[in-house]
Amino acid sequence: MAESLLLAVVTRVTGKAADVLVQSVTRMWGVDADRHKLQRRLLTMQCMLADAEVKEETNPAVRRWMKELKAVAYLADDILDNIQYEGLRLEAQDGAACKIQRYFTLHSPFLFRLTVNRNLNRILKKFDELILETRMLGLVERMEVPQPLHQQVYSTLDESAEIFVRVHEKEMVVKLLLDQEDNKKVQVLPIIGMAGLGKTTLARMVYNDCRVQKHFELKMWHCVSENFRPTAILRSIIELATMEPCDLPDTIEMLRRRLQGVIGRKRFLLILDDVWNEEQQKWEAYLRPVLCTCIGGSGSMIVVTSRSRQVASTMGTIPPYELACLSEDDSWVLFSKKAFKRVQEQDEFILIGKRIVNKCKGLPLALRTLSALMSSKEQVQEWEAIAESNITNTSSDKDKVLLSILKLCYMHLSFEMKQCFSFCAIFPKGREMNKYKLIQIWIANGFIHEEGSMTLAQKGEFVFNDRYGSMDALGYDICQKVNFQEKQTLNELLLYWGRDRDYDPLYGEISDNGEEVLESLVPHDKLKVLKIHGPGEASRGSSKRNPKTTVHSAKFGDPGLAAAEVLLRCLQTFGSLAKLRRLSVEDCDTLKTLPDGMDGLTSLEGLIVEECPGIEKLPQGLLQRLPALQLLEIKACPDLQKHCSHGGEYFDLISCIPDKDIPALESKMKKFVTRLHPSC
Repeated sequence: MAESLLLAVVTRVTGKAADVLVQSVTRMWGVDADRHKLQRRLLTMQCMLADAEVKEETNPAVRRWMKELKAVAYLADDILDNIQYEGLRLEAQDGAACKIQRYFTLHSPFLFRLTVNRNLNRILKKFDELILETRMLGLVERMEVPQPLHQQVYSTLDESAEIFVRVHEKEMVVKLLLDQEDNKKVQVLPIIGMAGLGKTTLARMVYNDCRVQKHFELKMWHCVSENFRPTAILRSIIELATMEPCDLPDTIEMLRRRLQGVIGRKRFLLILDDVWNEEQQKWEAYLRPVLCTCIGGSGSMIVVTSRSRQVASTMGTIPPYELACLSEDDSWVLFSKKAFKRVQEQDEFILIGKRIVNKCKGLPLALRTLSALMSSKEQVQEWEAIAESNITNTSSDKDKVLLSILKLCYMHLSFEMKQCFSFCAIFPKGREMNKYKLIQIWIANGFIHEEGSMTLAQKGEFVFNDRYGSMDALGYDICQKVNFQEKQTLNELLLYWGRDRDYDPLYGEISDNGEEVLESLVPHDKLKVLKIHGPGEASRGSSKRNPKTTVHSAKFGDPGLAAAEVLLRCLQTFGSLAKLRRLSVEDCDTLKTLPDGMDGLTSLEGLIVEECPGIEKLPQGLLQRLPALQLLEIKACPDLQKHCSHGGEYFDLISCIPDKDIPALESKMKKFVTRLHPSC
């Protein structure tokens, strides 16, 4: 499973080897024959990998071969990146001084040709060795058929059928809630069951029921997952109740008082979804006294969803509601609703479909996942192949059944979708994500490729809207296992200054990495995404933007000034980040300028500068020296935005950049600016 993204990596590197800019540079320096050999070797590997992915599960030798191939593919990617960077650098340079520099620096054509030729020959030798091994391993060429854009191979999962088959369970839970109307103490109802049974779906059905909506004065939903920190949970409840940020420090007593003020004796419903904590002390000592004693009117309820009986025993005040697997009839209803969107319910398909349903053991997630996969299959042979697939049939271990089904569907994703899907495992469970920023990061990492008349942004939108909905808790677990294997290649670095451990507007939990990280930072030459987030208004004693900002004034003196100085030192290393594609600098209030060394970022495709009011201008000539720039965002930087407005010195220079988000320009540059609205 850990190597299942290798096909996507090799396919991406193959495309890079055929890139027009790469070809022009290799022809210029006389190494195009070696580039062409590399492209052919990559194509050969690409054909072998479809077969290797099938055999790796049962053959350790194939898994070892794939790991070696992955390492070689990344080396090839580095070489092609260097060639691509050289082409962009030459495009950005002009004038006699630059021509002289080419012959008397490390960028001279002679040295470049020697280096690239040596590296290409080394890589070609490694590929030849791997190709020889394929014969001993019995690997055969098997081309992966590209998935047409109109096919919903793994589309957003429609829950309407599951809602229909869980009506009885919903009525039972709603009755349990309403029957507590006269109970003066807050009651806790656990909903328990194994993974994939639909605990969250059931809780959502109950939460949205019109009787429940009328019965409770206040309704709140918090996804807990593994992060069972009492202060974080209390802070979230306050914010859900008030719909405003909570500016209190992380002390139970202060949070308790605020909760008493905002909830008081209102009858409330609180859903704590996906709870894993089995430590009784955390609940009994910190949360139970606050949530079950200090607040809430008669009939107030807390509903907890969990896989663990221990959680139910620790938190529950009334017997848990245990969710069961679906019956055979209900399983067929849930499966057939989506599976037969492309084919008629003919006898042949129905017989095969019932065999597939039997493999799902009544697990709603497995049924919805497989039905989504089957909705793209139109041939009897395709249905038969899924029915005969190696899905665990041991009825006593439904977890293995579910995991094998999810993995099967994952293997049927396109290589692009596999990369995007797995990348999302870096986010904590239950975290809301900004769709626009997520798509831009996919693009910066090379996960999305243009297709037909669709732009990269449009393709990313398609992947997100039509296929991302299949990502759930178990999909997260599977993809996280894949991601941990990919950490050997650092592509993305996030630097947050003085942030609370729970605060991250996009990426979730990131611990405060402070001045030591920035001062000791050695830029990674493979880095593609760099996001630097300063203390923002915290340096002026304000908590308006982020009430959780922690100011370490005793350690750093003036944190704003220290951050600006250290950030500037960090930014001055840009010359070493030749492959950087996306740079974001945000909330650096005291930063006065971006460094001159930024003109070395010739691979940069996206530049975001937000909440940096001290920056008045961009470095001299920067915009002319970023040939790959496709995205420019400038917000809350008044002087810099003024220079971009109509009549400003940057107005003509930025008009050719395809995607721009500079709010001050909306009225004066309407025909030039593409306004992109982030959405979750």
